[in-house]
Amino acid sequence: MNTKFNRKHETFIQEKLTSGRYHTIEEIIVEALELLEEHDKKYEQWLQAARENHNVSIAELERIDNKFLIAQLERKLRQALES
Repeated sequence: MNTKFNRKHETFIQEKLTSGRYHTIEEIIVEALELLEEHDKKYEQWLQAARENHNVSIAELERIDNKFLIAQLERKLRQALES
């Protein structure tokens, strides 16, 4: 596979090779792909958790809205009783 990199990425790769941590471009690409795979996996886990908990979140928002509504009604009732 022939791959061309833009100047920024070429510089980054060269810096990694110069650091001595990596000996070949392939090592850099393999690590980058493994990190991408890990990132994607964590994103999928987060997305799944969000999907599973969306009803809880909506219910919580409704509860907050109901509390606000009840507080407003109580305030108006008190005002009406005081006048």
